[in-house]
Amino acid sequence: MSLADDDRARIPFALVGVLLLLGASVYATGVADRAQPSIERPAATAMDDVTRDARPALRRAVRDAARESAETPVTTPADTAVGEALNDSRPFVDALRLRIAVAARESVSELSRERGGVRATADLPSIDGSTASLRRAKSGVEVTSVDGGAAMRVTIRDLTIRARDGDRTVAQRRRNVTLTVETPVLALHRRATEYERRLNRGALDGPGLARGLTTRLTAVAMVRGYGRYAGAPIRNVLGNRHVELSTNAAVLAQQRAAFGRHDPAGARAVDVATMKVGILDVLGGRHGDAAAVTKAFVNPNAVDGATSEPASGEFAPRRPDDPPVNASPDAAADRAYLGSIDGVSTAGSYRVRGELRVTVRSRASESRPEPRRRGWTLVDEQTSERTVVTTVEDTSAESDAVVDEVLDVTTHHVVERRWRRNGTVRTTSAEWTETARVAVRATAAYDPDDAAPDRPTEPLFEPGGVFGGPNLDGARERAAEAVLDANGDVDAVAERAAAGEGGALVRNRAITATRPSGLDRWIDADLGALRREVANVSVSIPRTAVASGDANAPGQLAATLRDQRSELLDTPGTYDGAADRARVAARAAYLDRVLAELDARAADTRDRNVDYRDELGDRATAGLSELIELGRGGAHGRPTDAYTAPGGSDDIVITPDASPGYLTLQSVDHGQVPSVPAGESAHPLTARTTNWVALPYGEAASGIVDTLLGGGGRQVSLDTASATLIAANRTVGTSPENRTGESAALAANRDELVVAVRESVREAERTVCAAATNGTSVERSTCRAAVVDARDRWPTLGHRAQAMANGSYAPTFAATLAARGVDTATVDEAAVRVRVRLRELSAERAVGVPAATTNRTASMVQQAARETARKEVSGTLENASAKVTRKLTGASRLPAGIPVAPPPYSWIATVNGWSVTVRGEYQRFALRARGVVPEGGSGTVRYVRDGAVARLDVDGDGHAERLGQGERVDFEASTTVVAVVPPGMPGVGDVDGNRDEQSPGWPCPGVDGDESCEAAGDPE
Repeated sequence: MSLADDDRARIPFALVGVLLLLGASVYATGVADRAQPSIERPAATAMDDVTRDARPALRRAVRDAARESAETPVTTPADTAVGEALNDSRPFVDALRLRIAVAARESVSELSRERGGVRATADLPSIDGSTASLRRAKSGVEVTSVDGGAAMRVTIRDLTIRARDGDRTVAQRRRNVTLTVETPVLALHRRATEYERRLNRGALDGPGLARGLTTRLTAVAMVRGYGRYAGAPIRNVLGNRHVELSTNAAVLAQQRAAFGRHDPAGARAVDVATMKVGILDVLGGRHGDAAAVTKAFVNPNAVDGATSEPASGEFAPRRPDDPPVNASPDAAADRAYLGSIDGVSTAGSYRVRGELRVTVRSRASESRPEPRRRGWTLVDEQTSERTVVTTVEDTSAESDAVVDEVLDVTTHHVVERRWRRNGTVRTTSAEWTETARVAVRATAAYDPDDAAPDRPTEPLFEPGGVFGGPNLDGARERAAEAVLDANGDVDAVAERAAAGEGGALVRNRAITATRPSGLDRWIDADLGALRREVANVSVSIPRTAVASGDANAPGQLAATLRDQRSELLDTPGTYDGAADRARVAARAAYLDRVLAELDARAADTRDRNVDYRDELGDRATAGLSELIELGRGGAHGRPTDAYTAPGGSDDIVITPDASPGYLTLQSVDHGQVPSVPAGESAHPLTARTTNWVALPYGEAASGIVDTLLGGGGRQVSLDTASATLIAANRTVGTSPENRTGESAALAANRDELVVAVRESVREAERTVCAAATNGTSVERSTCRAAVVDARDRWPTLGHRAQAMANGSYAPTFAATLAARGVDTATVDEAAVRVRVRLRELSAERAVGVPAATTNRTASMVQQAARETARKEVSGTLENASAKVTRKLTGASRLPAGIPVAPPPYSWIATVNGWSVTVRGEYQRFALRARGVVPEGGSGTVRYVRDGAVARLDVDGDGHAERLGQGERVDFEASTTVVAVVPPGMPGVGDVDGNRDEQSPGWPCPGVDGDESCEAAGDPE
């Protein structure tokens, strides 16, 4: 092959031309770039520099905003354009976000870098001061607590970096910047909010001040109540000084719960206050120097060098060690019995239900003739029909149904038509029939509607059964007739079914079978026996459990009755006729009534019961010494309200710093508490303690408190008046010629009380006969004679009145009725009615006695025994003279507290209660935590709540707008404290003449004269 002919490895000329053209283009472009240098690289470099500068600038801005938010937090937005940008549900966080947005915009606005003639700057969206603009700025910042609360992750949106060449923007970037800044501000605010929430949370709503206050005041009331019961001269069981100490101790516990530690100064102050209260309680009643000793203590807010040792005064109350109390449900059994016999209904046990079943088996129908007449015009037509019902089959006798029939319902139709043609009118008629075969079945069944358990009943629809008589004989037929009669009769039922109206038929109807005339009396007698059986049920309750508030006699009785319900109900395997079922149904309804009342009483008891300490110790001073431990959150081991970190808790150390550290009830000024404005005074804490049951005796000696008299009441119960009369009789106890002026005054007051008690007793006696003759066969004359006979069974008027009030009158009255020939069943019912009615009278105060008369007599009794009681109160009466014994015994007969009586009126303990409300306010409350100072080094971040106004210059005009306010930490807590002591005098209660103790400044804590304070309502 020649070279010319060989075309291997040759390149086409076209391809060579393309390559030459591309090379020329690339060369030309390179030459052009050298003539005009590129600005992309300098712009990118400058923008990168500004971006790097922005992060530390934003970090400083976040730190500054966080520091300002901690120093002047916002808890209430201001009523300004700036404040309206904050969400009411989270003003602090929103204010922090807005502060960051403003600070961040200012910090990046000064950033600038230049490279190669290109200048790069940074900016954030503008803020013009309007609410909408501020909300947009706020929404551009997100904050989240991280690192266990020690730091905050902040995201700032829409940071714009621009590169300019002269006035021309050559490049631009927009990005979101996320930073993690070491500041605990979010954790501090969250903890402060939790602390406030705990201070204001209700006692029943969860852990908090009110619950802690309840626990501590309960212990104080129990210790001092037992001290008074044992003979210590305690006139004020629970006072505001105990409330002050317990509140501060509980506040420290809430600090530990919220922050993990308490204010050290506050803890030292609680130690000092505990000693102060201890000396008042131990020495105040017997040593004239006690007041001087307590005044010598330093102010609890000046606690430098203070000792934590408690006072060492002593008194020795003893625990009751009595045998258990047997409680029975007599009162509930009586009330349920009367409710059952007065409202007994046996109709449900005699209910029989009739049921109707209708079936259309077949239909046959002739065709209706069509109107056809050639050449004639139909003018009108009229149709008439006649229905005939024929019984085809009747198997009622062989069937278990009362009525079982098959009927043919034949309907004869006649149509008459008028025709017209050429003025001539003619009438034609045509007939056809329709037949429906209908089965009608009426049955009846026993369908009781009562409380008896489901069991078979035999016999049913025949005479016999436990009560004899007709039983349910004939009830099936009556029930079937009732359901048929409700629809007309059998023919009417068949006719309506054939007409397609079966859906409108009454399908069932219940009737009540005829009941024997003596059925109600027979059931009443059975219920009377059941009442006695229920009344004999008892439970044993340790007196110590009652005294500690752990006993619930109604609840235990209800549980015992439920356990024995099957036995008490006496349900047979098969009811012996309807009467037997009616008997069991009445018993079930009766037991339900008893249990309902016991359950209601058990609920009331649970409300009253409170937790007391299990061990008081041999001496009351041991209990008082435990107040120091109570002030630190618990007496034994780990306190119940100790701090427990939640999941994902904050891993930072927070120390509270309160001013004042100890919330005193006394007024403080700037010199004592620097956070109080100069020239002003303030009450850090105010309190109101109201004793439920106390007499306003003023200077009368301690040891007297009325059973049911509240402050300002116009009447007292007959029980209270009779107990006072008995005490007065024992105290007077001397002949008129030997009486001193004091005893003569007592005798005169006693005689006035006798008149009032006698009038109430006579009213009660009239009520006794009204109750005994209501629904019974007791004649009124017989009842009046029995009442007169019963008067001789008690030695004095006071004892007879007391019997009427405490439930022991009814058995004696019943015995006098029986002695006059009244039958046993009637006597039993009359006694029940009398017991119930006397209880109602006592509750209604219908036989009450004027409070003024009772109060004067009780005061004179106490005055007669006061000096002797004070001399002998810490010893025993074994070596006392007869005169001393008589005076002290008379005084001890006066009621103190409320006798606790589970049914039926067994005095197992004495109870009293106090309603306590505290209101407090810190002038300044601060939290300290480790953080980073603005310069970048380690330091302390302080979160301060002192009522200061927060301001923020949002538009850079040099004028800071009002953002909101960091309100002072304040609180209100209410609780109820109940103290229980064993039965017997002197009981428990405040007898210092100040039933409603209000601290100075009540109800307004804080700086005196603050018009924003709201008055508190009366305690319940």
